[in-house]
Parts: sequence; structure tokens; C-alpha cells
Amino acid sequence: MNAFLQETALLALDLLIRTIPPMMVAGGVFAAELIMAFNATARISRVSRPPLTIWSNLHHECGISFMMVFISPPKAANAMLAKYHRDGIITRREMVVAALMNSFPNVMMHWRYLLPVYVPPLLGLTGLVYFAILVVVGIIKTVIVMVAGRWMLPVPATPEEETNTPPPPRPGWKEGVQKAMKTSATSLRHILIISVPTIIIVAVFISLGFFDTVADVMQGFGACFPIPAAGFAIIAAQFGSFIAGASVASTLLVAGTLSPQEIILTLLVGNILSSVTRAIRWYGTSYAAIFGPRTGAVIQGLSTGLRVVVMIAIVAALSFVW
Repeated sequence: MNAFLQETALLALDLLIRTIPPMMVAGGVFAAELIMAFNATARISRVSRPPLTIWSNLHHECGISFMMVFISPPKAANAMLAKYHRDGIITRREMVVAALMNSFPNVMMHWRYLLPVYVPPLLGLTGLVYFAILVVVGIIKTVIVMVAGRWMLPVPATPEEETNTPPPPRPGWKEGVQKAMKTSATSLRHILIISVPTIIIVAVFISLGFFDTVADVMQGFGACFPIPAAGFAIIAAQFGSFIAGASVASTLLVAGTLSPQEIILTLLVGNILSSVTRAIRWYGTSYAAIFGPRTGAVIQGLSTGLRVVVMIAIVAALSFVW
């Protein structure tokens, strides 16, 4: 019992260290407060609001968050969205759509680190094709979210249309920073109150082997997909890490056990199955912590569900073609 508690405590501490600092040090909440303190939302939105968020009928603050994902951890950008929602600047529906859109640049930035490992040393052209398919999946998912946003959300007012009164005077640098720090403390406290217990619960589930059980169950679903028997070794490795899956795939590819097409299909299927356990862990250490358990579950469910449906459709299409 003591060993279990010690293991869980160390795991919870590790998760807290890896989860909380990106939200606070990277300054998603503080950045939002700083922008508002200096009345800079309109000025920034004119130069940084991307066409994707404009077309999706998202408020200009959502565009700032979207651009922030390219230069900081996604938790910081999502914390910014949660802050805008709590302040009544954006609606819950807008926040959900914007959070779903934030996942696309996150995928692109994530692969910036994995692509050099995946392609040249392990899978070569096969890995590049696999990566290109994942990018297409991300694009299709983002387009679906954009269409949903354009259909569900009203056209937002421009910063100039939101008020006929002149903007308040900008405070001095010192005064603005102090104001942003003071107001962000309340938001960070709100995040901590939700995130710390949630992360501890996730650590308990990990120690109890819950995620291992889910992984075993999901691997069993591999038989429902058109992949060769040798491919199950790749899928099993993918539940450990993407790099482990690529290493096993590289061995089977070099040995001629599986063709490039079979490798790609197997990696895609493994990605689909392992996404469930990744989604549960990510929900506990990110979405629930930032958006709250209920809204976090909605965002995580929609994000994972959309991605899985698109990937299954692509796997079915490739199986028919190949």
C-alpha cells in the first residue's frame, strides 16, 4: 500500500510539473490580461487575426489565441480562451469551436520535432507519406470545424463596431503589467483548483493500470481493420510511443515482411486505436484542467471523435485503392 501511494504521489508530481508550468510560465492567462490591460485587442487583431478564424465567425480574440499556438504550448493558448470565456468576451460555443481549431497548429508544431526522427532514419519516403496523410486528416478536421463555426456562430462585430465610445486611455507600462498580474492571479487560481485534483485522479488511474487495460481492449479492436497479422506488433508498440511504433515498422519494412502500403495502413490504424488512451490522459491533464470537467470532456470528445472518423474514412479509402 505504501509503495502504491509513493508511486502515485511521484507520478502525480511529475504530471503536475509537466502540466501546470506551460499554462503559467508560458503565460496564456497573463498574455490575455496584458492585452486587455493595454487595450491592445483591436490593434493586435488587425495584424494577427487569421483568415481561418474570420471565416469561422470567431471573435477576434480567438484569432489571437490561434496564432499563439504556433509560438507557445497549446495549453497557454487554450488558457487564454478560457479566460476570455470567463470574462464574457466569447460564448461557450465560440470557445469550443476555437479550442478545436487550436488543435491543428498544435499537431503541426508537434511533428516539427518528430518528423526528423520518423522520416530519414526510420521510414524514409513511407514515413513522409504517413505524415502527409496525418496533415490531410488535420486539414479535413479543421475544415469541418470551420464549417460548423460558420453555420452555428453569428458574424461577430469588428472591434470598431463593438462600441461607439472612444477606447479608454492606455495605462503606463508599469501600471499595465501590475494590473495584468493582479487580474490573472484569480484566473490561475481557478485553473489550479480544477487541475490539481484532476491530475491526481489521473495519476491514481495510471497506477491502478486503468490505461493499460484500455490499451489492451483497444488493441483487440485491431482485428476489425484490414491489416496483416505482423502489423499488430507495430500497433502494440504505438501504445508505448510513436517512435517505438516507427522503429518496429522500420524493421518490418526493411525485412520485407510488410509493404510500404501495409506499413502506412497499420500506422494509421494504430494511431486510431491509441488515440483513445491519449485522449483520456490529455483530457485529465489539459482540457479538464483548463476548461472544467464538463466543457473539457465536450472539447476532447469532439476533437478525438472527429479525428477518428476522418482517419477511419481515409483508411477505408486507402484499403479500397491499395
